Amino acid sequence: MASLFTPAHLHLAINHVPIIGLAVACLPILIGVLFKGRSALASGLLAVILCAGTMPAIMETGEAAQESFADGSIEPGMDAPGKAAFREHSGRAKFTAPVVYATGLLAVIALLALIKFPREAGVIGWAVMIGALLSITLSIWTAEAGGRIRHTEFRPVPKATATPSPTESSPAPSPIPAPSPTPLPSATPMTSPASSTSNATPAPADAGPAESGNR
Repeated sequence: MASLFTPAHLHLAINHVPIIGLAVACLPILIGVLFKGRSALASGLLAVILCAGTMPAIMETGEAAQESFADGSIEPGMDAPGKAAFREHSGRAKFTAPVVYATGLLAVIALLALIKFPREAGVIGWAVMIGALLSITLSIWTAEAGGRIRHTEFRPVPKATATPSPTESSPAPSPIPAPSPTPLPSATPMTSPASSTSNATPAPADAGPAESGNR
């Protein structure tokens, strides 16, 4: 049971009170301002005061948790992105806390005006509701950085660098032109001896003996 009451556990248990409590308080304040209901307006203002009253405990437990991380009493320790998120969360909380305190102070003034000056209390009630909405927005902004301390799924995914494909990394080699074929010399047709003798004119036959017989 003792481990449930460490500063880190207490901080996680109460750091959402301003977000949820102020969101709930805005409804009776709005009803009280619009319909001039003193009871509804008073209940909403009291809720805002109670939510603002939790801020000192939230800031104190957050700083104590930071010291526990620093001295190594909380295991496992934070990685580098977690430490960066912790610093960002702490800076946002220091910016948000004064706005919540100012909203609570306006609620106190509106509650006192509701007793003495009911008409002016409605105007201050509008200012309280605007301050509550601003406090809710800043508290969500602060909680977003706090969630990234331990929850890796809340961290932005780093953009992967595109690896160029081999066809994109190096230019394609230019095609080497193929050498043109060398023309071969035309073959001269050769005349065969048979064809040459067949084409020759035949010599006249020797008519010597025939002629002598006729004589």
